[in-house]
Amino acid sequence: MDFSLSQGQELLRREMRHFLDAEYPKAVVRELESSELGYSPDLWKKMSDLGWVGLIIPEEYDGAGGSLLDLAVLFEEIGRAVCPCPMFSTVVLGALPVMEKGNEEQKNKILSRVASGEYLLSLAFTEPEADYEPGFIATSASYNNGGFTINGAKLFVQNAHIADYLLVVARITNGGYENEGLSVFIVDRKAPGIILTPLKTIAGDRLFEVEFNDTACSVVLGEINNGWPLVESTLHQATAIQCVEMVGLAQKALELTNEYSKNRIQFDRPIGSFQAVQHQLVDMFIDIEGARWTAYQAVWRLDKGLPAMREVSIAKAWTSNTCQRVTYGAQHIHGGVGMDMDYDLQFYFRRAKALELSFGTAPVHTANIQI
Repeated sequence: MDFSLSQGQELLRREMRHFLDAEYPKAVVRELESSELGYSPDLWKKMSDLGWVGLIIPEEYDGAGGSLLDLAVLFEEIGRAVCPCPMFSTVVLGALPVMEKGNEEQKNKILSRVASGEYLLSLAFTEPEADYEPGFIATSASYNNGGFTINGAKLFVQNAHIADYLLVVARITNGGYENEGLSVFIVDRKAPGIILTPLKTIAGDRLFEVEFNDTACSVVLGEINNGWPLVESTLHQATAIQCVEMVGLAQKALELTNEYSKNRIQFDRPIGSFQAVQHQLVDMFIDIEGARWTAYQAVWRLDKGLPAMREVSIAKAWTSNTCQRVTYGAQHIHGGVGMDMDYDLQFYFRRAKALELSFGTAPVHTANIQI
């Protein structure tokens, strides 16, 4: 079996890494993390001009027509750089569902503007119960003057403060099935009745509680009352892509730790010369290699349209645990300096904890795996 990337994907990886190393040094990441927006519009425009925002968008909508596997390569580099940008919320949580179920009018209006960097999107799905099952959706949408009125609250909505449109999952009718009556609405984020409350996070990313108070909307993405298949498909793709992002994160944490072990002198010798440290580094490497192939296998199956629910859960369970073991091991080898906010390792430790809890924890996905 050949697990190597194509020549084009290797080129994408090199170009993306060069760009992120040059444009997103940790001094810039620190600055953006504490800024009001949480990202740089100028750098976002550069990424759009290079074609990365529209990487997976079809060419007829001004994208590059790439594959989900191409997108995974890009996100491994984003994870490696802990790059603060709205790529995940806009492309994975926003553009992918529009590509899957949008009509021609919706695609023409949204996708080309996403590819150009003009539109930012996000998905409003999770509710106060914080579960990813359809039965927990209580946000309601009622018919009103030829459109709908949305009422309810969503939690952990990524980059809601900068999004132009939110994809809101709401229930039109109540019935005997948990996924009955669910629909996905494309809601103008500046529509009356929307209230945003920022949530403080360990990773410094931008998550919001979003309240809808008689918010009017007339645009439905996909089928009315049959929105769950689209939501489920989006969650599977988002989980798989996030696993690859976590692989990049863990890989960089290992590289930082390996380099530190060569330069940190203790007892008149580098600590990397001690067998205990060497074994821990090798364990971290083995963990990452397993995470990389399970994550890419999940993405590949989704890209080919193959059943992938089990593979996605395997990838999320393994990469979540891998990220925790690797970043904790990195902190252990670094000692006190690893906890210093002026040192770079803390970015990876904090981000790993945040991603571990996103899109289902390892125990949740372990329970989904059927042998």
